[in-house]
Amino acid sequence: MDKEFKKLNIEEINNILPQKLKHFREQAGLSLREVAKKIDKSPGQVSLWEKGVNPPSCIDLFKLCIIYDIMLPDLFPGIYKGTRPVKQEIELVKKYRAADPEVKITIQKILDYTTRKE
Repeated sequence: MDKEFKKLNIEEINNILPQKLKHFREQAGLSLREVAKKIDKSPGQVSLWEKGVNPPSCIDLFKLCIIYDIMLPDLFPGIYKGTRPVKQEIELVKKYRAADPEVKITIQKILDYTTRKE
C-alpha cells in the first residue's frame, strides 16, 4: 500500500463519515432540506447519512463534496497523508481557468520567470 494512505477499517469509516457530513453541511450553512433538494434526495435520507444509519453512495458523496466545496479526503481525516492543494490554491486555479487567453499567457510567463533555475 502506498505510504501516503492510512488503512482504515469499515467501523472507523462508519464512525467518522456521519460526523463529517453533518459538520460540513453546517459549515456550509445549509439545512437538511436544502442539501436534499440540491442532490434530489429526501431530507430524511440525508439525515440517515448524518446519523450513520446508512452511508451515501459514491455518487452522492461526490455531489456533497461539490456542494460543501470540499475534497473527498476532507471527509476522512488522517487517511491521506500526501500534499493536497489548500483552498487558496484551488481558488487561484478557478480564477486562472476563467481568465482570458492573453491573461493565461502572461501568468505562465510570470511563473516561468519566477521559477526558473539559475
